[in-house]
Amino acid sequence: MQILVHFKKQQLERFTSLLIEANESYIKKSFQLNEDLTALLNNIQTYYQQIGDSMNESNVSQLKIYFQTALSGIDPIKLEKVKSGRRSIANIAAFHCLSELNMILGASLQIVIEILNTASETISQIILSAMQSKLLNNQDIIQSDTIEKSETLWSSLRSNEQVMLVEKKLRLELLPQDIYIIADQIFEKIKVTDDDN
Repeated sequence: MQILVHFKKQQLERFTSLLIEANESYIKKSFQLNEDLTALLNNIQTYYQQIGDSMNESNVSQLKIYFQTALSGIDPIKLEKVKSGRRSIANIAAFHCLSELNMILGASLQIVIEILNTASETISQIILSAMQSKLLNNQDIIQSDTIEKSETLWSSLRSNEQVMLVEKKLRLELLPQDIYIIADQIFEKIKVTDDDN
């Protein structure tokens, strides 16, 4: 099932903010860390499950096992019961999980940003080309003051065969709503540029 790429970006940025908070809890040696990190691992695993990313779902599941093993008083590497220094083992496991989550979320967010940036560049070129060939005019863009109106304006360009082919390519990675959001953002930038002039 295809998921809105803007939703993925929003979720990944939210998880990154929560990860930063967990990092701060680790630095401060907060007793809340174990609970917060467990919740974060659960939420991130659920997210990857929802979007059908089984590889990262599995990676986060492994981190959950690693952390829960440490919290239960077992060294997650040696798999031996810890007789002393249980808190130290839990802290080391937390550090490992925080570091791994940082890499997993960073890689996922980078992929999403690249998809959106590439799409934005392509859609910008289409819109500017449409303006040059008089398929769009400034008044059309000024009046597109909602995403719904931007959707209508973008849809009007589909009568052009080249635009239709480019949109089919975009749809391999994006939902129509993603395209309309990006088009709306570009229309807003054009309005601001016109205002500055």
